[in-house]
Order: sequence, then structure tokens, then C-alpha cells
Amino acid sequence: MPEQTESEQAIAQYRIAQNEFNILKMRLDTQPLLDQIEYFMRGARWTIGQSPNGEIKTRKVVMGVPKANDLGIQSILNWLTSTINPQTVQGNFPVDKHGYSQMYENYIFEFQVNLGMYIVLHCYEWRIDDDEIEGIIDFIMNLVKPFMSRLIGNQERKSYAKTMESKETHMLGGKGIPTFKS
Repeated sequence: MPEQTESEQAIAQYRIAQNEFNILKMRLDTQPLLDQIEYFMRGARWTIGQSPNGEIKTRKVVMGVPKANDLGIQSILNWLTSTINPQTVQGNFPVDKHGYSQMYENYIFEFQVNLGMYIVLHCYEWRIDDDEIEGIIDFIMNLVKPFMSRLIGNQERKSYAKTMESKETHMLGGKGIPTFKS
């Protein structure tokens, strides 16, 4: 295998660091999950594009029927951010010797009950049809359950160990230390 030049080694190290950052960002960035819930609730997406004359414009792309009014959508999203966030996902639901987490099961149960109560208490104010309530709760729970399962057995934080591992290398030999070469 041919030796790498200094610049090739520097580029390789940069790519490793960039990949590690991107992996960590992907794992901790909860915005895509919240966006999925918002798209479902709004029945529409906002896109940004450029008109033929160069103006930047936003455009609403309707993909369904809104499940609630703007106040309801914003209220539900605000409530969800107390759970769907980078800090929460770094928690820990301990497991027993069989890998079962009673704490996770209790949390999911309580979360679903509280979400249901929150929506039912405000459904008329938020213009949510009675026949949409169960679908909204199911949609949100189908995203929250796998998100919160990342806490079972502290696996989320354990997975960071490999990503956050730091390596330092020195090049010594006939070529000298690369950063001090003239």
C-alpha cells in the first residue's frame, strides 16, 4: 500500500471528523421528527424557491387537510418539544436482565395518556374533529415510541463513545514533524 502524502492524510482526518460530526448531528437533531408531525398536522409544507426573475419566494404546498387550526398545531408542537429534544434522548431507561425496561413502558403509557388528555381538553378550541383525535395521537406515538426507545439501557449515550473517540497521530522519521517542515 503506497504511503499517503501529508495533504492526503490531512484530508482523510478532516473527512473522519466531518463524518463524526454529521453522525452526531443526525442523532441529536430532532427537527426532522418535529417537522414530520407538523406536516401531518398542517396537511401542507412550506417550500422556498426562486422565481424566474430571481426573487426568493415561499410557497405552501397542500398535501392534505389540516388536522387543527394554527393555534392547535403550534400548541401541540410546543408540548412535544418538551420530549422530542436532544437533551431528553440522552437519558436512560434502565433494563432488567432480560433487556426489558419497565421505566420505558411506564413513560410511554403516561406520555400517551397525557397527550390524549391535552388534545381532548383543547380539541374544540383548536378545531380538531372528534374523528381525527385518535389518528393524531397514533401518528405522534408512532414517532415518539422509537425515539424514546433510544434511551433503553442507556444505548444512545453508549453509542456516542465510538463517535466521540479522539485520535492523535504523530509522524516521525526521516521526514520530520510535518507541521514544522520548512
